[in-house]
Amino acid sequence: MTFNITWGKKVVNVKFKGIVTAQDLIDANNYLISNSEFENIHNQIFDFTEITGFFISKGDIEMIAAMDKAQAEWNKEMKVAVVSTDEQVLEINKKYRKILEGSGWEIKDFNSLKEAQKWIKS
Repeated sequence: MTFNITWGKKVVNVKFKGIVTAQDLIDANNYLISNSEFENIHNQIFDFTEITGFFISKGDIEMIAAMDKAQAEWNKEMKVAVVSTDEQVLEINKKYRKILEGSGWEIKDFNSLKEAQKWIKS
């Protein structure tokens, strides 16, 4: 497992380490969605600052975004902060944001965890 999930009262943090694959993102996503706390959470931080590789295709992110778009029907307000300086992560996240447009979910990129946490609290 290359990720660790920490649940807070208002935010869930997903920290990835090492090499990240599409299956890792799908597993993390499924874990979040299946947790009963997900209905009460309106903030997510996906932290990719400690990854060494990112192997997610545009097709992979389309599938993951479709899963999240379906969840947006149940949990209509969500802030999703993506923390990374990795160009591959940021490029794939552009595609994810485009698919989620109009869903009620707000998705932003950040260079640091501190910046993401500040935005989540705003």
